[in-house]
Amino acid sequence: MAVYKRSYKPYEGRITSDRWRFLVLTRYGFSGLFDSRLFTGAFVLSFVPFLIGFTAVYMAHSSALQTMLQMRGPSPLAMNSFFFLAFLGFHAWISFLLTTWQGPQLVASDLANNALPLILGRPISRAEYVLGKFLVIATLLSIITWVPMLILFFLNAGLEGNGWLWSHLWLGGAIFLASWMWIAIVGLVALAASAWLKWRVAASAVMLAFFFVGPGFGAAINATLHTSWGHIFDILYAVKLIWVGLFRVPISTAHDLDMLGIPVWAAWCTVAATCGLSLLLLNRRLKAREVVRG
Repeated sequence: MAVYKRSYKPYEGRITSDRWRFLVLTRYGFSGLFDSRLFTGAFVLSFVPFLIGFTAVYMAHSSALQTMLQMRGPSPLAMNSFFFLAFLGFHAWISFLLTTWQGPQLVASDLANNALPLILGRPISRAEYVLGKFLVIATLLSIITWVPMLILFFLNAGLEGNGWLWSHLWLGGAIFLASWMWIAIVGLVALAASAWLKWRVAASAVMLAFFFVGPGFGAAINATLHTSWGHIFDILYAVKLIWVGLFRVPISTAHDLDMLGIPVWAAWCTVAATCGLSLLLLNRRLKAREVVRG
């Protein structure tokens, strides 16, 4: 809301307790994402891969449907870790594009309209402000990533039976952990870009550049120094390497996919450095007052 337009009205609803007041930012931020009908349509379409996966899981366990489709021999739809990893990858990319689209407006609008001092003048700390904004992206990405993937997981467990759920609990944990690692990276980078660039389009461009310049920079280091440690500058490579370990992809397959360039601990360091740098940038930028030099 633009404060200088003086188009606001006094709030007449129920007052939220101080402890949960930061959730007001989450509620209004989440509703602001869907002001655009185009974004709402893209959000609905983001569930198409989930519907395809839901159909695939049901088809893999329905002999009548396989007979009707004249599918003979072993089912080509294997419900293993590769299946869930592939669909999580689809949903992760969709969630990244949606966050790049609308995520940067969460903080940029407050800075552009000088509303941040008014918000931090209330009983809301900077940490609560960041948490409130981050929960907007976390809620959006959760609905797109680990929630539909766990629905597929439990659907397959129910159709499979014979103790499949207990023998594959690690797979459910891998889906949850991999999704939240992705949510933390994308959410914090989006907020940091939004905090430093008041123009939403510029923040989206910086966010895209961060994720896609890294692979080129890492490849240049690898080619120049004849090493593979340049991958530590590639956050996408680090995420894929960690996911390969979480989903227990065989070493031979990981080698064929060129996913053994750096150790897994180095990939975790890249993820931690990305999140830490984003929090540092947010801490330096988000202040209750702005110092004007000159």
